[in-house]
Amino acid sequence: MRAFAHARPVPAAVGRMPDPVLQPRAPGEQPRATPLPVPDLSALEKRRDGINRAARRNENDGGEGPLQVVLYALTGPDEAVHDQLAVARGHAAAVGLLVADPPIVDTLDHLDARTGADNPLLRRGYARALQMITGPGPVRGVVAASRTAVTASLYLYDAQLTWYADQRAGLWLARSETEI
Repeated sequence: MRAFAHARPVPAAVGRMPDPVLQPRAPGEQPRATPLPVPDLSALEKRRDGINRAARRNENDGGEGPLQVVLYALTGPDEAVHDQLAVARGHAAAVGLLVADPPIVDTLDHLDARTGADNPLLRRGYARALQMITGPGPVRGVVAASRTAVTASLYLYDAQLTWYADQRAGLWLARSETEI
């Protein structure tokens, strides 16, 4: 008891949430679905641009040499990856980013293509790209052809932008979110 003698007692009402009162549903009544707010594409684009500017500022504020990015592409079972990588490489050159080799490609199989494979963290290549950002080395970002290479889900994409911001890294897209 002596170790806690310096702590003041907290009134019971402070810091406690009131107990929720749940109203019972009528027999046969289904629960009402409350849709999540859909992120706005233009707001996501502005947010990504801000994250990228911050990553470039970090490069200029005494970073470990020039910022490097890894090219990323996502393809289906019968698609060629060369076009996506060429678009990403051209965009990296246009904005002055140094590209690290080799590029990373995830190829969805027929089952993944049907189910969407929306969670990028479940793809080996994308997970490897994120490890390159957090690990030692100069890679501080990813360049892809479009947002759908990362994920088609706006909620998962929003979460990915948060991750990039937390890592002080960037995500550069050749086509903006609103062009898809």
